[in-house]
Amino acid sequence: MTMLLVEKKAPFLLQTLIAGLLAASLLAFAFTVYQSGIAGRIAPLLALAAVIISALLLLLPVAPAAPPDVQTPETHVSQLREQALQAELQALKAQIQPHFLFNALNRVNASLPAEQEAAREMIARLADTFRYALDATRTDLVPLGNELSFLRDYLRIEQDRFAARLQVHIEAPLSLHHYRIPPMLLQPLVENAIKHGIGPCIDGGSVTIACTLRDGKLRLSVSDTGAGFDGPLHQIMQSSGVGLRNTALRLEKLYNEPLLIARNAPGGLQFMFDIPIQP
Repeated sequence: MTMLLVEKKAPFLLQTLIAGLLAASLLAFAFTVYQSGIAGRIAPLLALAAVIISALLLLLPVAPAAPPDVQTPETHVSQLREQALQAELQALKAQIQPHFLFNALNRVNASLPAEQEAAREMIARLADTFRYALDATRTDLVPLGNELSFLRDYLRIEQDRFAARLQVHIEAPLSLHHYRIPPMLLQPLVENAIKHGIGPCIDGGSVTIACTLRDGKLRLSVSDTGAGFDGPLHQIMQSSGVGLRNTALRLEKLYNEPLLIARNAPGGLQFMFDIPIQP
């Protein structure tokens, strides 16, 4: 019964995770802009945009109510029409909301003076990450190269925040870029490495994303040289947030594969998993 409930809630958890990521990233960016002192009016606008992103949760399609046990054919037809209307309205709202968000970001970008080129590039990258994250809710698989391109944009935004405290390495041969993987599968692992690994370290550290072929499967790993974890590794999943648990659940549901955790050398953690090759 519990597994059935989790399976029904899995799409909602993914959409909730994406909406939370968008809002958190934009708020962090707004705070960075505010601290830097550049274009002071931009920070409130970005914070407002973060609130708008959170409204994505309110636009998630609502599952139709269960039909009554006894109903006439006319009642059934009426319910189907009502459900079709509601689905159409939800689809229209889902189109308008991202359209408004991207237009708002474009207007903020266009309002920046030419000397603020660095801020303009960051906003453009932010818009690209939002667009990819929203598109990820509409497809089951994406090329690995697309996922890595999204992660590069995401990590550049984080590097603007951490400056020299964050180094990034992506090790993925071009020969693997056409293989398809579920979208947004690596991002929670990268976010976890930055937040819990690099964030607490005064001197920062590095995050490495590695993609290889292993025993006929695609092995993906995210490792960091950060703070690590003092307790038993199996306790990480018990104390972790939505991101790690969501990734582990998706791997289990989709491929019956575990999310493996190991200690990294000389410090930090490594998360890895294998998925079948899907050209």
